[in-house]
Amino acid sequence: MKETAASGRRALQVFYIGAGDPVDPRSGMDVVARAHIAELAASPAIDLTGVFTTLPADTPPPAFGGVTGYRADTKTPSKARKLAHLLSGKLLMSIGFVSTPARRAIRAGLAAKPDLIVVDHIQALANVSLWRLVLGRTPFVFIAHNVTPDTLVDGARLRKSRAAAAFLRVEAVQAWLIEALLLRRATRTVFISDSDARHYRGLTGAKGVALCPVIERAPVSAVKAIAPASNDIDHRRVLFIGSPGFPPNRAAIDWITRSLAPALLALDAPAIVTFIGKGTREHIGTPAANVETLGFVADDEMERLLGASLCMLSPVVHGSGLKIKMLEAFAAGAPVMATPLSLQGFEFMGVPALLDLDRPETAARHILGLAQDPAAVEAARTHVRERWAAHSRQREGALVDTLIGARAGRAG
Repeated sequence: MKETAASGRRALQVFYIGAGDPVDPRSGMDVVARAHIAELAASPAIDLTGVFTTLPADTPPPAFGGVTGYRADTKTPSKARKLAHLLSGKLLMSIGFVSTPARRAIRAGLAAKPDLIVVDHIQALANVSLWRLVLGRTPFVFIAHNVTPDTLVDGARLRKSRAAAAFLRVEAVQAWLIEALLLRRATRTVFISDSDARHYRGLTGAKGVALCPVIERAPVSAVKAIAPASNDIDHRRVLFIGSPGFPPNRAAIDWITRSLAPALLALDAPAIVTFIGKGTREHIGTPAANVETLGFVADDEMERLLGASLCMLSPVVHGSGLKIKMLEAFAAGAPVMATPLSLQGFEFMGVPALLDLDRPETAARHILGLAQDPAAVEAARTHVRERWAAHSRQREGALVDTLIGARAGRAG
């Protein structure tokens, strides 16, 4: 049992319920979960245990930060299983994280009567009863990663099948009811962006707090070393990171290949658009002369590319919530060219929205200008590094403080 070094008091016993793989992150929710678990595990004021569920694989992941990982039951649920999942009141989108061993471990963990429960992402409800949370006596903190109903409705707009679109709209209503209940009953709700916190202010009131997560690519004290010197930067390469398997990413990839890349060629700009993400090669097919596809790359290679590229592109105009690839770019000290939606929640970075999908020629001219002006690129990198370092200092320990405050408020 942990004791805080300063006071000798018993540390807050926190039981964490999550979804995704913080050990080997493959998605935005994985990256955020890793940051949250790492912050809680490092605090002497928190005694952290819990369960996270990952997608199926051959071997189980190791524990991370005192939280144990369990693999999901199946990669391809049967129709009967999907129906049973829906009839239990759970979102169909969470069925990939259903895990019988995780459910048992969560039941045992809750029976041990922790001081506080953390539910990180609505997908985590795949293995715990919503009613167990909202009617139970143990206070819980809900970490909301986006405005799920908006994400589902927007996803419906991108579907070609009318039946699939209709189902997503029905699921959006279900998601709104679940989130509304969680937000009303949670002792605290942590949003990872200010825009989401504002969206739900009517349901959370003072119980909602916005905490943009910090992911460290290098120690804050060594922030100047995050990006290489300007003479190490490839002034031709601009990056897009994201898989076409996610509809908002697919729409962004199509805009780049059909509108931006031709505009760059028309200007004879010395720029190469590099796509990173599973399935990008197959989706794009034979690329244009100024387009290359790398497919999936490991984290260290992606970090190297972010650190050595001209900038990262985020022409995303669909979805909701914080764009995690933007988070990773800022943490790596990389300049970005993004739409207003991509920059939601990153107002503290002071980065202007330079992408308008109706004006690809304007974006192409801006990229050409950067490619011809190394000093401007270095100035942009310096701005990103300084703003990210300031955010990291301000954000330090905020999640721990929120959990301690949640328990104290409930006890009071």
